[in-house]
Amino acid sequence: MLAALCFPCYNHPMKAKNKLILWCRTLSQKLLASLRRFPVTVLICAITAAELIIFNHTQAYLDAAPRDFLIRLALVSALGIPLSLCIKVLCERTPFRRAIRVLIYLAALAGLILYYLFLLQDFGMVAISRYMAVSLALYFAFAYIPYFYRRENFELYVIRLLLSFLVTYLYASILYGGVAAILLSTDYLFPVDIPEELYFDLWFIVAGVLAPAFFLADIPGGEHDPLPKGYPKVLQVLLSYIVMPLILAYSLMLYAYFALILITAQWPELMVSHLVLWYAILATLVIFCLYPLRRANQWIRATTTIVPWLNLPLLAMMFTAMGVRINAYGFTENRYFVLAAGLWITGCMIYLIAAKRSRNIVLPVSLSIIAILAVFGPWSSYSVSVWSQNLRFEKILAENDLLKEGALVTPADTIPKDDQREISSIILYFERNHGLDELRALPQGSDVDDMEELLGFPLQPYPDYPGREENFFRYSLRREEVVLPIADFDYFAVISPIWPGETAAPAAGEGPITVVYSSEDHELHISVGGAVLYRRDVAEIMTRLHRENSDPELAPEELTFSDQQGKLKVVYLFKWISGVENEASGEIRFDPPEFYLFITVEE
Repeated sequence: MLAALCFPCYNHPMKAKNKLILWCRTLSQKLLASLRRFPVTVLICAITAAELIIFNHTQAYLDAAPRDFLIRLALVSALGIPLSLCIKVLCERTPFRRAIRVLIYLAALAGLILYYLFLLQDFGMVAISRYMAVSLALYFAFAYIPYFYRRENFELYVIRLLLSFLVTYLYASILYGGVAAILLSTDYLFPVDIPEELYFDLWFIVAGVLAPAFFLADIPGGEHDPLPKGYPKVLQVLLSYIVMPLILAYSLMLYAYFALILITAQWPELMVSHLVLWYAILATLVIFCLYPLRRANQWIRATTTIVPWLNLPLLAMMFTAMGVRINAYGFTENRYFVLAAGLWITGCMIYLIAAKRSRNIVLPVSLSIIAILAVFGPWSSYSVSVWSQNLRFEKILAENDLLKEGALVTPADTIPKDDQREISSIILYFERNHGLDELRALPQGSDVDDMEELLGFPLQPYPDYPGREENFFRYSLRREEVVLPIADFDYFAVISPIWPGETAAPAAGEGPITVVYSSEDHELHISVGGAVLYRRDVAEIMTRLHRENSDPELAPEELTFSDQQGKLKVVYLFKWISGVENEASGEIRFDPPEFYLFITVEE
């Protein structure tokens, strides 16, 4: 006893060793449990991570078609993750014979191949939004399939999944950060060259393989797994005494705002509809999570009863605002999705109010059904939007005598500017999302460049549809060091984005010269002896260099510009120029560039 008290450290190495062994054993057991129960899902996770790693290492050397192929392959593989999970929990819920299970998996594989071939041919709005909707529906199905028919504690099961997911990825992020820090320190301290791609590879492995494997190990195992008991105390306090009062306060704020709308008789903007929608979604989620505590807690029972009633008038105002917007501008996919989500939230609120003993599994089941219906079929967001915008387009054309017997004709008179913008917005919407062939009034095979000839006016940018924006990047001095002669210049300055706002750039040598560049308006001032002798809008120079050169990587002389004002001769050498260009208006928003200045003061 005395020896143990005087020398307690003798026991510490053994305890630490035992804890390390126990920790390693627990990790290995979890990995083995995931592989035994979800072998197909873990395999798909590994395949997806491998595809992303290959893309990470080859994207700089591949043309657009091979790059798109790898991305599409990774997306379809990722879609197989929730699909395989749904099949697994379905087979656990309703045991099938081995032959039936094999046929189900083969049908799923065939479905993924067909999805790749026909539904993911590009990365446009239709393909990506449909992909997100299908993924959402599959993940929801994975959550509710084990509890689909007359099983209690569905809410606790979902809470357990969510908490396990958050904790798993928190640990995964810490693990990645630690290993990345070790690699970064090794690269800095030792004469080794660790490629940047390795950091992305590490994240794909940790977040794409290890984290899902550990998460799957904690999923309750079908009918034989004990139902989750007890409600997480921290979550109960957070939701009932912090989040729910905030929801009530937000409700009062929205009621005050809508009272102001009624007084001023001005309809709210679309942004208000989004605020109401996300507030209602959050309220529904909180009610869902707190539902198991209704009987035991009077405050929770009161608030979960009141909030659905509070939501209904707010949702009615949201629908009114949406109706005004749709009546003026027709349906688009975004408005369709907002309207569909609002209808789902309204149905949830009415169900929670009217049902004597609600089964909250109805909420995710109905949401997954709506997600699928919104992206497939003649009632989908795409079909409705194309139909609505075609009607709107033809109506505007007819009002301006541009449509005769369903065919487009050249206008005899000048079309009002507002109508020009409306027509332009619809054309740009179709060009960006569906293709101009879907616009019935236009001749087949029309292009955006043909619109001035067809309509008698160039396309006008419009606030709602400003035209497609394209990122660009021009750079030099990247692949090899370049030696530049500077003997003919008096001063040298470096302008870098690491100095935000108006910053005096360092100039070589001694002398009464100051270089000031504003990264906000791209203005450059050079002062000599306190007097500004040179002013230049650098955006004009970057615009010229951007339009003269289409390749991303350029020789230094291709990103060089010479200028002279008075006795100051200035040569610009840009290390990079980047920004976003609007294809319809030609407007360019430049990022802060990095460039060198060579300055000569002539006598």
